[in-house]
Amino acid sequence: MLRRIVLMFFVLSITASARAATLDEAIRSFDDGRYPEAAQQLLPHAEQGNATAQQRLAILYFYGRGVPEDEKKAMDWAIRSAGQGNPDAMYLIGTIYMFGDQAPKTVDAPDLEAAKWFFEGASRGHAESEYGLGLLFLAGKGVVQDQNEAMKWIRRAADHGHPSAQSFLSSGHSR
Repeated sequence: MLRRIVLMFFVLSITASARAATLDEAIRSFDDGRYPEAAQQLLPHAEQGNATAQQRLAILYFYGRGVPEDEKKAMDWAIRSAGQGNPDAMYLIGTIYMFGDQAPKTVDAPDLEAAKWFFEGASRGHAESEYGLGLLFLAGKGVVQDQNEAMKWIRRAADHGHPSAQSFLSSGHSR
């Protein structure tokens, strides 16, 4: 009888330690900066098609946090997530086209690609995408330079609580 109880305790302890982290636990690891742990916890959720896990994993690969930096894997995960309508992933793809090392070389017009992805996110009310798109219109990068269109998107970002957009507008650029 004692042997059976010890065996059950052993099996239960192995099962508990081997259980997969929930998505909430994985995101908490990510948010707390425990990147190697977050990467391990996010991967099964990403592989099962969870758009949030895919987007967070893409960030880890793009910046090389907890995993080796790998822009191609970052883009692959971000595209999977964006394909499910995740505006955070759309913004990340635009960012990769703007600031990446390899992705910009894969297309003829990386600024245009960034603008397309920022527009996709902005069209869903994503403040970072709205602000990024506004800045592209302001600079004429990937889009025709258009002050009015720039201000439209920057105002939308500010209305959605984007601190840099709010600061931009409060510094007298709202005309």
